Amino acid sequence: MLKVLVACGNGIGTNILIKNKAEKTFRKLGLEADFDHSTINEAMSEIERYDLVLTPKELVRQFDLPEGSSVSIIGLSNVLSEAELIEKLRLYEFIR
Repeated sequence: MLKVLVACGNGIGTNILIKNKAEKTFRKLGLEADFDHSTINEAMSEIERYDLVLTPKELVRQFDLPEGSSVSIIGLSNVLSEAELIEKLRLYEFIR
């Protein structure tokens, strides 16, 4: 089961939008995942617990992953786009 973190600047509004869309999309694809959400600052202290982080595209650069980290950070241009999420899950090889 994938551990997915949804992170944004404030950890409230955008997080809920991304989390809801991701949960629906993962179910549709048959992917099992546990979802959490937080601010980027909170996320950095526990990021290695996750396989995947979903965040708005403009916030990707705020993540400073340790060298050799296996965590994938996916930045979304349109947080409500199922098609974009599916495309990026394929790109990062979470689905085929």
